[in-house]
Amino acid sequence: MKGVRPLFVVFEGIDGSGKTTISEAVFAHYKSIGHPAVRLREPSDGPWGRKIRELIRDDAMPGPEEQVRLFIRDREDDVTVNIRPALLEGKMVLLDRYYYSNAAYQGALGLDAGRVIGENRSMGFPEPDRVYLVDLEPAEALRRVRARNGASTGRDAFENEHFLASVRVAYLSIADGRFLVLDGRLTVRDIVESVVRDIDSLLGE
Repeated sequence: MKGVRPLFVVFEGIDGSGKTTISEAVFAHYKSIGHPAVRLREPSDGPWGRKIRELIRDDAMPGPEEQVRLFIRDREDDVTVNIRPALLEGKMVLLDRYYYSNAAYQGALGLDAGRVIGENRSMGFPEPDRVYLVDLEPAEALRRVRARNGASTGRDAFENEHFLASVRVAYLSIADGRFLVLDGRLTVRDIVESVVRDIDSLLGE
């Protein structure tokens, strides 16, 4: 492995796409070879993130404009406390969801996805080097969610097929040159190998 440098990568996808499992496996790979890395998630584990998770769990999320406001407050804290310090230390940051989730999820609730992205970028948040979008049909994603939760219906306010179909469309509409779209139907191993090859190329390995 050549000299390390900071790298910021984001994992995105609808609920049940497998992005969390994939990000965990990628993180484990780089830790195993001694590459300094941190794995984070949004909503974060900070006070605003905990509030958002509680609202989602209780199916008590406010309207989409207020949702974006809450996520931005959480993101400000996450960037200040976790993301920017890790990058300044030369670490690889692997983030499970970022502002693209706001564009897709709140976009599916009626907001303009481009405006949501612009609002986040105006805050000066770090731009990722790569966004891995794990793309999967909503029906299969929901099947995985329900199998994982051991329930026939999801309690998560965001987990229903019609809504997730709209989120998927929004994700694909905002995918730009930073994105690598991954086929969520493939095995976790195959997807992780693709991500690792891509990250190695970004690192100049």
